[in-house]
Amino acid sequence: MYETYVLENTCGKRYTGQTESLSERLLMHNDVLPEKAKFHKTTYGKGPWKIIFTKSFETRIEAMKFEKYLKTGAGRKWLKSII
Repeated sequence: MYETYVLENTCGKRYTGQTESLSERLLMHNDVLPEKAKFHKTTYGKGPWKIIFTKSFETRIEAMKFEKYLKTGAGRKWLKSII
């Protein structure tokens, strides 16, 4: 299973991504796994991050399509309406 997720930090900034292992990815974004966190330049050192939305998909392609949608104006508006 693949997850499309949205994170939010204490300043209200949001990050949208997709992964096969959400628990490990959250640790990377929160700099708990420093050997891997440095590859996430968008979120590195800007946490702590918390998960505010997730949706599961059977394929990575589906997860990537939904991630792309969430990054559009319509996707952000939809997300705001459900959170």
